[in-house]
Amino acid sequence: MKKKTTKMLILSVILIFILSLTGCGKEEELNFEFNEDAMQQYTQELVTKYSNTSEVEQDYFLNEGSDLEKTAVAGFLAADSTDHVGNFIDFAQGSDSVTFSNGADGKVVCSQICNYSGRDVKVAISYRPNKAFELDKEKLYENLVKQASQYGMDVTSYVTQVYGSYPELDMSSMDKFLDSYLAAGNDERPFEAVECEVSAVYTKKELITMAGKNTAIGMGVVFTVLIFISFIISLLKFLPMIFDADIRRARAEKKAAQEAAQKQTEDMIIGNRSDEKKESSPAAPKAEPAAFAKPAAKAEENLMNDEELVAVITAAIYAASGSVRGPAYTASNDKLIVRSIRRAR
Repeated sequence: MKKKTTKMLILSVILIFILSLTGCGKEEELNFEFNEDAMQQYTQELVTKYSNTSEVEQDYFLNEGSDLEKTAVAGFLAADSTDHVGNFIDFAQGSDSVTFSNGADGKVVCSQICNYSGRDVKVAISYRPNKAFELDKEKLYENLVKQASQYGMDVTSYVTQVYGSYPELDMSSMDKFLDSYLAAGNDERPFEAVECEVSAVYTKKELITMAGKNTAIGMGVVFTVLIFISFIISLLKFLPMIFDADIRRARAEKKAAQEAAQKQTEDMIIGNRSDEKKESSPAAPKAEPAAFAKPAAKAEENLMNDEELVAVITAAIYAASGSVRGPAYTASNDKLIVRSIRRAR
């Protein structure tokens, strides 16, 4: 059983490896068909056109131009002013100098690496199919057939004889001739440029360094603002004292009343203790005989000598007058709450 499980595991790993190699080897299918050499050549023409413009051209393109003209001119200006790429030298050569990929909304992006004196620049131009191109191409071919018939010639011989001396026209086939004729004569191609993106090429080390600096600056700004906000919030408690004199006066009066009530209560307690000491002294008069004493039911109680009642009254006064500093005589710790005070008979 163990050997069978091991074999199944090995086969699964091999199958996954084969599928991964198959997926890596499959090229991306582009959104529409086109001639890569023609698109690359047209991209280079656009780079040459918009990378070196005068101030008058820049003002027109940025304000009145199409989306392609606005994005191209703005991108090259930003690369020069922000990234300091320098002057244009030439287009990069090699297999990695130009790439084709799919863009948004069915577009195809042609990315061309350009060599500048400061650092390389990547220019990515988005293209979409030109739906009018095939119609114009068909009309051009019909016109060439009519012109050739007037001279009693076939269209191929007529085109070779009339246009064969123009180096910008591709005479290798009728289809390529029509494409090159529309491109050279009408500036029309099977695809049309929509927008342009210009970005300086940085190494991974430079990108990591820039990311670290931006992170440090961002976090520093955030913590500085938070500290400043905390400081402002801590000062809010002083606003009523600064701008409202009535509140300050009311607080002062309340504090003075609490201190006066506390002092009065403490003096009363101290006076009661003094009276108790006097009554318990030897000079006190002798008690009357029981026969001459008044009835117990009618005897008046001396509430000033009841220490528990004094403590309860003191606690009630403190509770009514607010929190004050530690009293001289407090109630017990039995968590009792005094709701009312009345004389007991």
